[in-house]
Amino acid sequence: MPITTTQYAGHEAIQIDAGHVRLMVTTSVGPRVLGLLTEDGRNHFASLPEMTLDCPGSDPIHLRGGSRLWAAPEEPRFTYRPDDDPVGVEEIPDGVKLVTRPDPVSETSREISISVTGPERFAFDYRVVNRAEGPQRLAAWAITMMAPGGRAFLPVLTEPFDPGGFQSQRNIVLWSYSGNDDPRFVLTDHAIEVQASTDPKLGRFKVGTSLRRGWAAHWADGVMLVKYAGHDELPEYADMGASGQIYSQHDFTELETLGPLTDLDPGDAAEHHEDWAIHLVDEAEAERLVASGELDR
Repeated sequence: MPITTTQYAGHEAIQIDAGHVRLMVTTSVGPRVLGLLTEDGRNHFASLPEMTLDCPGSDPIHLRGGSRLWAAPEEPRFTYRPDDDPVGVEEIPDGVKLVTRPDPVSETSREISISVTGPERFAFDYRVVNRAEGPQRLAAWAITMMAPGGRAFLPVLTEPFDPGGFQSQRNIVLWSYSGNDDPRFVLTDHAIEVQASTDPKLGRFKVGTSLRRGWAAHWADGVMLVKYAGHDELPEYADMGASGQIYSQHDFTELETLGPLTDLDPGDAAEHHEDWAIHLVDEAEAERLVASGELDR
């Protein structure tokens, strides 16, 4: 099994190898994947050990960087929950499962299962479990914080949604702090793109869409992360149907996918699945992959 225990960024960790890349998964806090490392040892995730976010009713949460699991819709008291405690670890075939204790405020617990599916390939299964005595409605929300700079992509349909082309076939969702004229925001016929900037004067920007083509991607410094996630037309999704989202500011860019909003009885879980493919390519090849349709499946 390509898994070893180690230390990483001051935390107990598990190293998961897949070809020319490896994931560094902390067990001291989380659940959290702190590192996506190439063979030169470089971490292509954001590393923000000092960054915090105010959490109403409790201490600030530590964002840390890396890849995490939240619950949508975004409501600070419910969503911004500290994850400073050690997680339970279970071995699964070709991977690990990380489990939190129930949180007393959100009345949920979270689980991430990570397995190797091939060279530079991983599968992620996410579960947010309702630990309340009554029903809750929520969605699993997978957020990956990439290092500063780079380019993030949300593909859009290029063919008609219906045979006659009478129905709309793409949506663009913007947040209140996102300007239509933001220089990072680029629209093409095949994708929504955010060209990340390290200039703090530009502030925050966020955009989303329905992931009808089933993937979102980020490229920087020779590494392209493609996160595959489904979009079902029948269930409701948070944020006006934006099952794929990009958030960017000067020190990181987030590549986000969401599962559908789910009505949960006590003990039920909102579930979500991602497959990750890491392509070690230059910028021109990344552009070609985005435009060509080869990433669709």
